[in-house]
Amino acid sequence: MENKTILLNGLQEVLSATFAGAEQHLAHATINEYNGFPKLAQRMRSEFEDEISDTKILMNRILNLGGTPNTKHQTLPIHLEVAQQLEQELAEQLIAIKRLEELIALSENDSATRMVFEDFLKDEDLHTRWLKQQISLIKNVGVANYLTTQI
Repeated sequence: MENKTILLNGLQEVLSATFAGAEQHLAHATINEYNGFPKLAQRMRSEFEDEISDTKILMNRILNLGGTPNTKHQTLPIHLEVAQQLEQELAEQLIAIKRLEELIALSENDSATRMVFEDFLKDEDLHTRWLKQQISLIKNVGVANYLTTQI
């Protein structure tokens, strides 16, 4: 029973972070669309949609374990500058990856919850690679040149 409580708390923690991430992605997508960068805005809007889809998976798993989903979440920083947006998201991704790895280790006796965490970890890894690539592009070609590719 104690492990179930730990997993429910972990699922709730990831749910809260996912809602916060979705909100941040939507804000950054809106900012980038407003500033005339539709390609980047679309990518961030896609991340928003993925995060919202993930919240349903998390809520269902919480319900399957007998818990009640709590949709309260933290507030993540919103940035107007693209480079700051990407750097902030990368920092958050690295924290999420570490926490998901910890939760995977804790869920060794619950294969369904473990699979949820493992799937999320794969998604976080992919998004982290994309963020690192974008940050590297900005450093190599400059932010102005990078942004011309986002029009």
